Amino acid sequence: MKILVVGDFHSAIYEEAFLKAFVDCGYETDRFSWWQFFKGYQYGMETKRNIFEKIYYKFQNKYLIGPAFGYLNRDLLKKVEAFRPDLIFIYRGTHILAKTLKKIKKNGIIIFGYNNDDPFSKNYPFYFWRHFIKAIPFYDHIFSYREKNIIDYKKLGYSNVSLLRSCYIKERNFYIDKDDESRFKSDVVFVGHFEDDGRDEYIKFLFDRGVNIKLFGGSSWIKSKYYNYFTHKIGPIDNLDNVEYNSALNSAKICLVFLSKRNNDTYTRRCFEIPATKSLMLSEYSDDLNSLFAQGKEADYFKSKEELLEKLRYYLANEKKRTEVAQAGYERLLKDKHEVGDRAREVLKIFKEKYEKSINN
Repeated sequence: MKILVVGDFHSAIYEEAFLKAFVDCGYETDRFSWWQFFKGYQYGMETKRNIFEKIYYKFQNKYLIGPAFGYLNRDLLKKVEAFRPDLIFIYRGTHILAKTLKKIKKNGIIIFGYNNDDPFSKNYPFYFWRHFIKAIPFYDHIFSYREKNIIDYKKLGYSNVSLLRSCYIKERNFYIDKDDESRFKSDVVFVGHFEDDGRDEYIKFLFDRGVNIKLFGGSSWIKSKYYNYFTHKIGPIDNLDNVEYNSALNSAKICLVFLSKRNNDTYTRRCFEIPATKSLMLSEYSDDLNSLFAQGKEADYFKSKEELLEKLRYYLANEKKRTEVAQAGYERLLKDKHEVGDRAREVLKIFKEKYEKSINN
């Protein structure tokens, strides 16, 4: 069986991780990447194009329209014709047209989709998901990141959908001996983007009460009304590469998690990445997350600023309990199999059970 992984491919933790996992499972796998059609402007890559050309490509990538967008879909068809995959796995198919998938399916190729964002969220502009929504009927199976979206797909009359949670990557998220000299050493850390959902209010609340907290996440934090306050306290809010990210989680006694309201999240990728480092995860509460890691036993949760502060003080004062909960979270992570290779095998299981016979006939 041959698998073609299709997606943006700007990050090693999304499409690239699945591609490697499929290869590790023993399948011939290739890629189709689309970021280069827009010259990489959005990822800070060097380009010789002038400012007007950059705006031209930025416009097409943002509004999903124009010549580059058309070339992308044309070249995908050429790639499919040349590689002749049995399965196409499309990651977050914002840029793929329904008519492109319709043409592909005429060749008897099975098409799977996966999306880590919420295409039904009202917090995106109207145009962002329009191509993906129109293309839904042409996917043979769609994997949903969250339970909520399974219901959303079924309301559209699409029933070939199942849950495929996010994951950690064992080569990138792992335990290391705590380095007391690490520049990331802290009692508490939050590593993540800014979202206008009150997370900055929580972090300011902790700063105001003298908690030893570090904050990372890059330029998005400039949108916070407390940006100057935070940078005055800790200096620049740096973005971290993977090695630094893993070190920051390992070097903190407690790692915070805030759930994206934009995507209606009830859990997030960090909920697997943090236990992999054997640091204690302290997250906003959700029933879903509590079903993954039991409250007070394998992780812990908060529903208010006051409860967050109370639990931070408790775990910082009780090293034995903190270590026990963190270790139990690590063991639960391994037991329940939340690594990207486990997710790839879930995808392959669906293919073998439902679609393998159809491509062999």
